[in-house]
Amino acid sequence: MKGITIKIPEAVAQQLREQARESGCSVAALVRERIETPRPGATSVYSMTSDLAGSLAGSRSPATNARRRFRRP
Repeated sequence: MKGITIKIPEAVAQQLREQARESGCSVAALVRERIETPRPGATSVYSMTSDLAGSLAGSRSPATNARRRFRRP
């Protein structure tokens, strides 16, 4: 298993410690469960932003910078 480090507010950490103590599992197990299991009624990022796709107008030219100092050698 790969480990990561996250930073959370002290209030959230306290809630996780209390829930871990009540459930008898570790804080890490609670965090893994919340990451792996989607919440009921939660929508995906795609469904929340799909109406925005193609809604921004812009230049048809590619997003490049033609100035000399930004050119690749």
